[in-house]
Amino acid sequence: MATYTQIDPTQQLDPFKSVKKLPLEEYFTSGHRTCQGCESALVMKMMAKAAGPRTIVLGSTGCMYVANTTYYSTSWVLPWMHTQLGSSGSAALGTSAALKSLMRKGKMKNEPINVIAFCGDGGGRIWASEQFQPLLRIRTTTASF
Repeated sequence: MATYTQIDPTQQLDPFKSVKKLPLEEYFTSGHRTCQGCESALVMKMMAKAAGPRTIVLGSTGCMYVANTTYYSTSWVLPWMHTQLGSSGSAALGTSAALKSLMRKGKMKNEPINVIAFCGDGGGRIWASEQFQPLLRIRTTTASF
């Protein structure tokens, strides 16, 4: 029998009303190895800015992993975790469950933390068919892009 569990809301961030009102903090900075004007790097930058500082980002193997986190350097200011191809969904679910467990045990402050997982076309195909189903069964605040 399914049971309902209360889910903590995500961060309460003020909506962006104009470009001039965007926060100055950057969570995806310079130093990445993508081409100038790369739309994927721009998506990562805007996603990180919209998600806010209390965010953990997970990404599977792909072009953004190679361009952003090679040779012990990264352009991520947020906590970043690399996952294997097709395992972003299960890694995000595990990260979210671990955070909730630490909060419940009192080892971590009980506050909303965003867990965002993303993957490319290959990982997305695998993720959608196999890894995404547990996320649909369990009510969680994990977002995926």
